[in-house]
Amino acid sequence: MPRTQFRSGIRARGVTFSVRRERPPVDKIQKQWAEEFRASKDDDPEKAKFWLENTIRVFDELSCRPEECMKCVVSLLRDSAYQWWNTIVSVVQRERVNWEFFQEEFWKKYISQRFID
Repeated sequence: MPRTQFRSGIRARGVTFSVRRERPPVDKIQKQWAEEFRASKDDDPEKAKFWLENTIRVFDELSCRPEECMKCVVSLLRDSAYQWWNTIVSVVQRERVNWEFFQEEFWKKYISQRFID
């Protein structure tokens, strides 16, 4: 049975009720063989590309919504990769931070940039 979270305080015609929402499938992604990502200077760009493609495949298999993809992908980042992402979100406007933005930034940082260097 999937875990759910409740958000209360929604009012309609004077009645307050709770809305049930599914929690992001963070625990499910590891069951689907999603791997953590740790970055290092010596990483092969192909390894990063494979990680991103595999992660997208897992999210597609689980039918994750873009907001869920964001929460799940951040949960897979470790060490310097996690620090890199925290730096990005600290300097970018919140409304720009979404699943598509993550993929673009990840590509620039760990895949395409390595081909140039």
